[in-house]
Amino acid sequence: MIWQREYYGATKSNWVLTIIFLSFTMSIILVQYVAAGVFCFLGVIALLQIYYFKQVGQTLTLLNNKKRSRLFKGGQSNWELTFENKGLPIWNGQLRIYFQDAVKPLVNLQVGHSQLIEIVVPLTIGRNEVVTVKIPIEGQKRGLSRLKQLELTVPHLFGEGSVLLVHKPLLLMEQMVYPRMYPLKNMRKASPLKPGDSEYKHSLFQDLFSPVGTRDYQPADQFHHIHWKASARMQKLQTKVFTQVANESALLVLNVVNRYSIISDLEERIEEIASFVDYYYREGIPFALAVNVRSFGVTPYLYLPIGDGQKQRQKAMELLSILSKNDNTMPFTRMLSHMDMHENLPVSVVIFTHDAKEMASYVAKWSKDIHVKVRVNQSLGGEIGWKEQPLQGR
Repeated sequence: MIWQREYYGATKSNWVLTIIFLSFTMSIILVQYVAAGVFCFLGVIALLQIYYFKQVGQTLTLLNNKKRSRLFKGGQSNWELTFENKGLPIWNGQLRIYFQDAVKPLVNLQVGHSQLIEIVVPLTIGRNEVVTVKIPIEGQKRGLSRLKQLELTVPHLFGEGSVLLVHKPLLLMEQMVYPRMYPLKNMRKASPLKPGDSEYKHSLFQDLFSPVGTRDYQPADQFHHIHWKASARMQKLQTKVFTQVANESALLVLNVVNRYSIISDLEERIEEIASFVDYYYREGIPFALAVNVRSFGVTPYLYLPIGDGQKQRQKAMELLSILSKNDNTMPFTRMLSHMDMHENLPVSVVIFTHDAKEMASYVAKWSKDIHVKVRVNQSLGGEIGWKEQPLQGR
């Protein structure tokens, strides 16, 4: 069953129909045929109304396709509800929609209930007609907004009363609001001791598929690196010059726990990490993300494996968008211990925490081989808040 039906004013309609029937009977007995005709006409209208209430909405369907739209805070989107009606037409219907307050409507017809927003829009749809209702919305805060409930009220055609249709299947449409981001500069950290894909002048490794020129041959050069065409043209041996590359991957680690509770500035921390994610995406740097929020699977905490490109950025932003102060967390040191034993750390690790002392031993150990930075009380975008404590790797 798609719609749960509730009738309002049905008892009054039955009483009216009873009174009309008695009046019609009395008119026949008293040989008042004109009055009997009037009551008969009114009875037909009442019966049609009852029939209409029983049948309306029986074949009304919502195209409930799974769809997730993504926007930033202040960005605009739409709730798009497409209805198909193969039964009786609906006139002057009122569509009541409930959704979470990560987004807000751009119209004034709204009522807030805790973290839910209620909005009412008109709906009129004829027989064998498809109608799309668009509700413009705006990103209000970071998070995920789902359609929680959908109700349609169809009023009485000729008097008081209505029928309420409540949509029973789970609504699959969502709006995800990404956290705000700040521009970052000069945050690159490459390792010349590990091969990779990033250009780095002082690296020991070369990309053999990216020759950039030639130079005079030297006795230490490898034979298969000789550029024979250039050598014939220059009348002396020429060696290919390749692009020097290094590993420039990064890991972002977020501690959302401060002593025994979730950090009070969770939103600022998430915006900070989102800025790093956007920077790595624009620079083409592979990155991973770890948060000490419990998760199911082999990794007991939220962990996004290393990757790059648009899909990696989208996965990271979605993970950051759904973080909540109601999440079940785990001790930060336990997460660091698991990472130390099971994860192959990249060349750069950036740790966001409120207490640098609790993970000092891991920082000292990792700093021997990779770049490690601990960001405590750091400021972005000119806002007062944080400062950075770098720990340079060897």
